[in-house]
Amino acid sequence: MSAAPAPAVGAPVGMPHPFRMPSGTSLRFALLILSTSAAMAVAFGGAVSTAAYFGLGGDVGSITAALECTADNFQDMAADPEELTRRCLLPDFGNETAIELAALGALWLAVGVVYWLLPVHRIRRRRLRPLPAAGFADIRRTLDELVALAELRCRVRFVVNWRDLGPTGLAFGRAGRRHVMLSRGLLHLHAQDPEAFRAIVLHELAHLRNRDVDVAFLTLICHRLFVTALAVPLAVTAPFALLVGWLLMPQSLLYQLLLVLAQCALAATVTLTSTAVLRSRELYADARVAVWTRGAHSLRRVLAAQHGLEQTGRRRPGYLRSHPTAGKRLAALSDTRLLFGFGPWEAFGLALTCSLVYQHVAQWTEAATHLGDRGSPLSAVVPAVLLGGGVAMGIWRATLAARLNHGRWADAHRTGLAMSAGLIVGTFGDRAHNTALSLGISNSLPVHLSWWLILGVVGYGFVRWNAATARVWAPVVLAGRRPLLLVVGGCAGGVALLSIWLGHAYAAGTPGFDLLQLPRPLNLLPTPLDYLGFVFSTTVVITPPLWVIALVVVTVGLPLAARFGVRLSGRARAEAPTAGPDRFLLQPVSAESSAALLAPPQLRPLRALAQGVVFSAAAGLGLWLWHLFCAIAFPWPIEWVGGVFTFYPVALAALLQLAVGFVVAWRHADGELRALHGILGTLGAGLLLPTAAFTARNHFACLRWGTDHVACRVAPDLAPTLSPELYIAAWTAALALLLIPAWAALRDGRRH
Repeated sequence: MSAAPAPAVGAPVGMPHPFRMPSGTSLRFALLILSTSAAMAVAFGGAVSTAAYFGLGGDVGSITAALECTADNFQDMAADPEELTRRCLLPDFGNETAIELAALGALWLAVGVVYWLLPVHRIRRRRLRPLPAAGFADIRRTLDELVALAELRCRVRFVVNWRDLGPTGLAFGRAGRRHVMLSRGLLHLHAQDPEAFRAIVLHELAHLRNRDVDVAFLTLICHRLFVTALAVPLAVTAPFALLVGWLLMPQSLLYQLLLVLAQCALAATVTLTSTAVLRSRELYADARVAVWTRGAHSLRRVLAAQHGLEQTGRRRPGYLRSHPTAGKRLAALSDTRLLFGFGPWEAFGLALTCSLVYQHVAQWTEAATHLGDRGSPLSAVVPAVLLGGGVAMGIWRATLAARLNHGRWADAHRTGLAMSAGLIVGTFGDRAHNTALSLGISNSLPVHLSWWLILGVVGYGFVRWNAATARVWAPVVLAGRRPLLLVVGGCAGGVALLSIWLGHAYAAGTPGFDLLQLPRPLNLLPTPLDYLGFVFSTTVVITPPLWVIALVVVTVGLPLAARFGVRLSGRARAEAPTAGPDRFLLQPVSAESSAALLAPPQLRPLRALAQGVVFSAAAGLGLWLWHLFCAIAFPWPIEWVGGVFTFYPVALAALLQLAVGFVVAWRHADGELRALHGILGTLGAGLLLPTAAFTARNHFACLRWGTDHVACRVAPDLAPTLSPELYIAAWTAALALLLIPAWAALRDGRRH
């Protein structure tokens, strides 16, 4: 990409360069491809499998018998799936993975054929003709100047729509054959208002320069193919399918209903994403014109006139428009920060799609790599790349753009909640859980709520971790010689961490997964203690290998290495003074402003850990004194709590660890860094508090009553290799990853 000309006149300081970072169009287009592929592959694969089953002599009776047998024997044989499969022979629907992949291949083959033929069809349908050579010498001269200004690497063929009297243009074509359509009214505008003519044509050439013509074509093809091949047939056949299911297999009605709702959610995602892609490309084309023409004054005048006309007519809702309003385009020309927005809806759509198809994609990965271990991070690599790659890149873009304006990304909290909601809502369309729900063998409500909480922690923690990492590494990226490599490296670290989280979280949500049962009356209603029991069960049943633990440690420690990266980038900047934040801005900044952008954030990890240790030592001493007082003078509180909840030191240590984390976060910087310090303080507290809780009970309270008392039962080993204290610290850190960032975001939001 060539260097930009002089900056726009009057551009405000901190206005980020729209073409120094990946565009929002690419991120939304990736979401569209993911959601379309998922919906079409699953729907067509299921339809082909069902048709093949009934075509080869299958009947409804065998399906019903297999479902009833599974429901009757599931509780006794959940720990041995192979024996359950042998006893209850499920109908053979063929190799569903191969069928779904074949459906996906057929989908994109059809898309490729339509993409190749669509430009020719458009030329013939609209009766477009090449721009004549005679009588249009001035226009051709102007067009040659504009093509030279655009620095296009492809040949452009100008065609004319003689039936269109309005001043419109259109860039279209396929790879190797690009066209720009000029209307008859636009040709007349060349003589009446040459500057407006240049602005409109430059806007269409900007689409070619941004390489988004293929994006627009594929977006339109995917959306129309999705509507005609899936959405319309689903709307027509869904009531009939629900009626047939209710008459023939009543127990499958809930499964069919949830499947229809999942497809409706995907349909809404595809529709909203396709319009978002088309709107985004228009804004980036305007930004390209602004860079070429030092402010796009002529384009602003055209848009201002169009804005006046739009205010007098009826308008469709913005989220359903394929083109942004003139007011939105004017705002983006005045403030390019609007081009770097990444908000809750994109995160929700990505998380929803990933959660809906996670089991399918994981099965494809396991079939290709011959994996059979439940919870293997390798089976979650592809979903993590699809989900985490898009979300992480959007977060880095938004955080860097906010940094260039000496601010911080304000949507981190809402985006984290939206990603959590997308992961949770997507589970309602998951095939395994729907089947278990229809058979009546799904997990209980406390287990479901605990699992959903785990997925929420995964989504929210991933967003906040990326936001904190991007913020502390922003000075290094702005000063680096190859900043995109640093951004990609940070996104790759997040994807690796997400693959581990997703692999364990989705495996733990399998129907029949063992849960540590709490004693009465604590097991009557869902409580946060169910979450602790669920994490305990996850860790014991799905024990991660050592390389996974090492990868988690390295990835989590990535934000802490930012200060070392700042030092290295400072040395590199001294050797190459031309590198710096000026590359990412439309207007040069002063030396003081540049130094402020490159200043490292106030991150003190060792201090946060030390404060966690000190505060936990004080809390542990308080625990000792309280148990000593109870053992000598007032034994009733601990004796009663210990009789109801034998392992009360676990909850006591976790609550005190969280309290220490909140205190450390309160004493440090704001936003993501406040939350990061709080989590580090929680980890520091985990070094002492669990041990203090167990020793306080064993050495004081149990000496008072004796070790045979119900409140003094020795806690069993939670794992053969790790101590209970280490597990308690890990559980509490997972809770802190959810609670402390949420509290920091709410507190800072009220202050601002």
